[in-house]
Amino acid sequence: MQHAHIPVMPREIVQFVETSACRGTGVLVDCTAGEGGHSELLLEMFKDIRIIAFDRDGGILEIARERLKRHAGRIDFINDNFSHISQHLGSMRNGINYFLYDFGISSYHLETSGRGFSFAKNERLDMRLDDGAESAYHIVNSGGEKTLAEIIFRYGEERWSRKIASAIIRSRRGKPVETTGELAEIVLRAIPKKFHVKNIHPATRVFQALRIAANDELSAIERSLGDAQGLLATGGRIMAISFHSLEDRIVKEKFRRLGRGCTCEADPRTCRCVNKPYVKILTKKPLRPEVDEIENNNRARSARLRVCEKL
Repeated sequence: MQHAHIPVMPREIVQFVETSACRGTGVLVDCTAGEGGHSELLLEMFKDIRIIAFDRDGGILEIARERLKRHAGRIDFINDNFSHISQHLGSMRNGINYFLYDFGISSYHLETSGRGFSFAKNERLDMRLDDGAESAYHIVNSGGEKTLAEIIFRYGEERWSRKIASAIIRSRRGKPVETTGELAEIVLRAIPKKFHVKNIHPATRVFQALRIAANDELSAIERSLGDAQGLLATGGRIMAISFHSLEDRIVKEKFRRLGRGCTCEADPRTCRCVNKPYVKILTKKPLRPEVDEIENNNRARSARLRVCEKL
């Protein structure tokens, strides 16, 4: 089955593009092209926009290429991690008008890729978005108990991280934890039943944590947002859609630092940057999808959109 990506928060994205200084013209970098849903929307809405589409997953990028072939003259595809945008677009510094991020993974990864992103199907643990990542299988079966607990707590915000890590270590003594079903069952048994949350599988946060760790997702966001600001033209906008608090926190803090004129990586309490602000934050609080969108696209329910504009 091939998925047609439904773009999240399309009305809001279109509004921020058409109300920008360029009013829907110029170059937009779709940093997380996926199956091409956002790119398709923008190419059809704005006839004078050109898109550069990134995705680290070569397979899903081919799906986007096929979907958007009628727009072939206005879109270029780059198979790489969005943390490397400056390597590909350095010559366009101060010449890009929009950056769009839609973090996380798509329904294609969850339902079709066969890489063990979900416990809905019993698949081999993998979770890699590209060949350069470390597989979830390796993390689960090679990591020490303390390391596993830290990953599950830090990236999954799971309060039972230590108990789950201990259960994984005990289970793999007999044989490796090889499939999503095996891992989900370990987590299910590790968390006392009375603490199970209704309608949310106990393994949900563990799978999120392993995927983030395997693909180094959060560090990539931090690096890419900083590079995007340098590549933007004056009046250009960065639009970032997050799906959980860890992603949103990074976007929020990065925008705030750029708004203070800070480009260093120091703790805010010790930062000595004295530059004038680089951006203006256009969303004081993250925008959330309207009710009708959530009813038509359940994936949008946890989306949060933040936008800033280069000064």
